[in-house]
Amino acid sequence: MSPLNCWILGCCIALLLIQWKRMSLKDDDNEYLMETLNKFLVPRWLGSTGHEDVNEFLVEELTRLGFAIIRDDFFDVFAATNVIGVSNMEAKQFLLLSCHYDSKYLETKQSYVAATDAVPCAMLLTIAEELNDFLHQEFANSPDLGLVLAFFDGHESIDGDLDPSPSLLGSSNFVRGETIALNKINLVISFKLIGAADQIYMSKYQRTYALHERLSDIEQELRISGDLSKCHQLFHKLKDHNNDINDDHICFLEKGLPVMHIVPYTYPEVWLQEADNLDNLHWPTIRNMNLIIKQFVYEYLSNRTFRAY
Repeated sequence: MSPLNCWILGCCIALLLIQWKRMSLKDDDNEYLMETLNKFLVPRWLGSTGHEDVNEFLVEELTRLGFAIIRDDFFDVFAATNVIGVSNMEAKQFLLLSCHYDSKYLETKQSYVAATDAVPCAMLLTIAEELNDFLHQEFANSPDLGLVLAFFDGHESIDGDLDPSPSLLGSSNFVRGETIALNKINLVISFKLIGAADQIYMSKYQRTYALHERLSDIEQELRISGDLSKCHQLFHKLKDHNNDINDDHICFLEKGLPVMHIVPYTYPEVWLQEADNLDNLHWPTIRNMNLIIKQFVYEYLSNRTFRAY
């Protein structure tokens, strides 16, 4: 066989291996996602039994998945703890995925479980579960890369009925104390209010617009290949750069870090209502979001060129 033919054959084999690896990422563990979500669907305001149970569950699951655990403790009326999972602690750069795990205390709505804030927590754990083999292999081959899953605490104000604005204590404490050195964080993706029906997602910042476009392209590719559930389009190549809400990502933005805020264009109708529960979540949205974000995380961590935005 000529050198040229050998080269062509090698390229074909490499492309087939890449395609096989990509296809394997489309497998999703709906059972794990649902079981994990149910762990979060309890009232979990600071100081509650549900809050303590969720904290323990996060530590147990991240440990089982092979993440190093950082408990970032702080105090505000009640003791609070950010739960941080780090894959490849010695990395030079990190992709940081974040959400918050506490729910708002509403005296008039004692059974409020904040389901659309629980979904991002379950989704991040599910992505870690489904990419587990890839993460261990990739970081063994590329020790300069790492993944951080940040589950912030103290996001919600204690006086929820009187103070509707978020406190953002956990993310502020993380940034102030540099729980992970900020100069090592390559990108922050913050998730908020995921899982309600008929919600769409736009780009929030020009700096990361190209990455948002890639999310939209991934969604279309998965839709064409038949891997997504029947559902409306989630990610649109539209700019909503002057209409963001105050949330956990803000303190990172103020420090000059590139940020993607995955939040719906409008608040779900059930926001801060007892109806924000399992019955009113839209499973096709949740499943499709999980598949899209998982593919994005895989590409981002495995493709240095892709990260040069």
